[in-house]
Amino acid sequence: MVLTSLHSFQVSTNGLDPLATLVQGKDGNLYGTTEVGGSNGGYGTVFKISAGGALTSLYSFTGGIDGAQPQAGLVEGSDGNLYGTTTLGGTNDFGTVFKISTDGVLTSLYSFTGGNDGAEPEAGLVQGADGYLYGTTGFGGTNDSGTIFQISTDGALTSWYSFSGGNDGGQPSAGVVQGSDGFFYGTTEDGGANDDGTVFQIMGNGALTTIYSFGMITNADGIALDGAYSEAGLVLGSGGFFYGTTSAGGTNDSGTVFKITTGGSLTTLYSFSGDNDGGNPGAGLVQDSNGSFYGTTEFGGTNFNGTVFQITTGGALTTWYSFTGGNDGAEPEAGLVQGTNGYLYGTTFSGGTQSQGTVFQISTNGALTSLYSFTALNDGANPLAGLVEASNGEFYGTTENGGSNNVGTVFQISTSGTLTSLYSFTGGNDGANPDAGLVQARDGYLYGTTEDGGTNYSGTVFRFSTSGVLTNVYSFSGGADGAYPEASLVQASDGTFYGTTLEGGTTGESSGGLGTVFQISTSGVVSNLYSFTLGNDGAYPQAGLVLGSDGNYYGTTYAGGAYDFESQGFGTVFRISTSGGFKSLYSFTGGDDGANPDAGLVEGSDGFFYGTTQSGGTNDAGTVFKISIGGTFSSLYSFTGTNDGAYPYAGLLQGSDGYFYGTTDSGGTYTNQDGDTFGTVFKISTNGTLTSLYSFTGGNDGAHPEAGLLLGSDGSFYGTTESGGEGGAGTVFRFSAGPAPPRFVSVTLTEGTLNLTWSTEAGGMYQLEYNSDLGASGWGNVESPFLATGATFSTTVPVVSGSQGFYRVALLP
Repeated sequence: MVLTSLHSFQVSTNGLDPLATLVQGKDGNLYGTTEVGGSNGGYGTVFKISAGGALTSLYSFTGGIDGAQPQAGLVEGSDGNLYGTTTLGGTNDFGTVFKISTDGVLTSLYSFTGGNDGAEPEAGLVQGADGYLYGTTGFGGTNDSGTIFQISTDGALTSWYSFSGGNDGGQPSAGVVQGSDGFFYGTTEDGGANDDGTVFQIMGNGALTTIYSFGMITNADGIALDGAYSEAGLVLGSGGFFYGTTSAGGTNDSGTVFKITTGGSLTTLYSFSGDNDGGNPGAGLVQDSNGSFYGTTEFGGTNFNGTVFQITTGGALTTWYSFTGGNDGAEPEAGLVQGTNGYLYGTTFSGGTQSQGTVFQISTNGALTSLYSFTALNDGANPLAGLVEASNGEFYGTTENGGSNNVGTVFQISTSGTLTSLYSFTGGNDGANPDAGLVQARDGYLYGTTEDGGTNYSGTVFRFSTSGVLTNVYSFSGGADGAYPEASLVQASDGTFYGTTLEGGTTGESSGGLGTVFQISTSGVVSNLYSFTLGNDGAYPQAGLVLGSDGNYYGTTYAGGAYDFESQGFGTVFRISTSGGFKSLYSFTGGDDGANPDAGLVEGSDGFFYGTTQSGGTNDAGTVFKISIGGTFSSLYSFTGTNDGAYPYAGLLQGSDGYFYGTTDSGGTYTNQDGDTFGTVFKISTNGTLTSLYSFTGGNDGAHPEAGLLLGSDGSFYGTTESGGEGGAGTVFRFSAGPAPPRFVSVTLTEGTLNLTWSTEAGGMYQLEYNSDLGASGWGNVESPFLATGATFSTTVPVVSGSQGFYRVALLP
């Protein structure tokens, strides 16, 4: 079996989605982290940026021992290195502490075990007066409610305190700060006397005192007027008070700014309204030389995309800037830092030219300049659907994300792997986030759907020329016509298309509808054929339809059916006529027969329909089934979740040999250090005999194929993976179902005997051949052909001293 990766979709090597506050180094540059993106599969980066906006990516995390997904900012140590944490990764995948030089040399200092030492640090570090670094973890510890730890600059870690989740607090998402008394102070997001979070003091011997529990003052609705859920750390003001924020609570339940003494006397300085002044501050404050504090709110403002504000020690608040959600950014989750030039610098989680976040500069009079917009690359990212081979011999497909607006693309790719991005969705009337593949109609155009976007933000049907011109055919309203189509279309002989929407319809409208089957003409005239009810008929069809040989359409629903209404059921198989005549053929029980089919059906040459369920079966890892047009059901295979695969999200394809071919999202023979598996390609006979043909490694070949396969005119199978590849954003691959060509894996010469070992595949017939001259024809056979029974075969050949000979192995037809 030979798999070739034709194209790896890329994510930005400079990173995406900065969550943390910046720090200014002694060299005048600003340093920060991004939670995702980078050149090693999208596990985040460390970057530096000049005051003029020149950004350099210093390090891309691999997701391995070095860590993954840093959510916190950095601190510059007295030795000139920068120190930080990653929330995940490390040897145990519970996060790390690392140091990195200003030229990008990273050293992993400690990997959390998830035990008493803690797990998943979300906060940054602070260097104490004693030279040690101090921080928190949000989880782990003796009660799995987080810890406070001390670590030396060479990686020796001591767990100081384990939160109980009770009166002492729990899940600290912010770091600690050292007071003038030498003690450390911090906040917890949860726990405390009222489970609204705490402010604490901890001594050098690990003795912790809760100095304040939020929620001590409430109104009649139970809202904590003194604030709740302090996600940010404290800052020591020039007057000896500590200042901080809460993301909720206050008179409008949109967060507060407070000050507190070391003895626990708390004063609420300001309650956000959630309107023009902002709402839900998730970051801490910074004090400037004039004594005022500056901060950000994630939401609110005149455009509801967050704000930058100034507040005095007396509680007078001024909104300096309201983000628009455009090039200036949106949703700042991190705090500000004041540069040596007097400007304040910060990041936004989203917005910017590519909707992936920004780095900005703001003056003390509120003039904001966007210094850098993080980008996703234009070729797209995360293809969820399979390919279609057009009449011009090229393959066409979609990506759910990426593109110039990061809401998906349409692309063309040749059999040699040359990819051209033909269209980037804007998220407007043209649609956004296509989950489904394309179909070429009789008029030569390609037709498809987008899950989001359109004039009503409920998805679209579009027409696309092979030269890259896209036309919106229809925008779903979210009402009776349906909403959020996730599946491909199928064209009838009269040119009309049929499809499904995940939600919408005439029933269950109070919850957004339960899905529809619709008919649409090439000019955009839509008719609702059926609205699902969540009864025996099913609900939430995620897959498209297939036209049966009897002229009816057949499909599946993810939920509903006759079993277990409390959990919304396990899905159905149904038949529908072109006039809307509907019949439920089978309801999955959630047992050995399977549960929750994500994929559609395929009609086999024997007249049965074949499909998959993504869960259920004897091992709850999904199944393959067949069903007759009358509803007679047979479960053919239950995946074990091991080498044979697990969780088939995609449907099947029948090959010319009569076997059905498909993919699983997980399982397979490759497992990484975290126990993750990456999916398989398999074939299965009509009587249920399954053979695993390929196991994805999660590397350059890709990971997690969620789409089915396409049989190309060249006899090869083509498909996509949702992630993995060189850029971590998915691949397009070609797969040959025949045996792989043999190759020598071991050749040794011992005392006149040549020992040969070569690769084989069970069932293949092989012939060892010999020639004394590579340039001559007429290779001779060595011994008789043999039938392989394993992965390798070995033999010995006598060699005459001083003679020259060449050997090769042929795979016989």
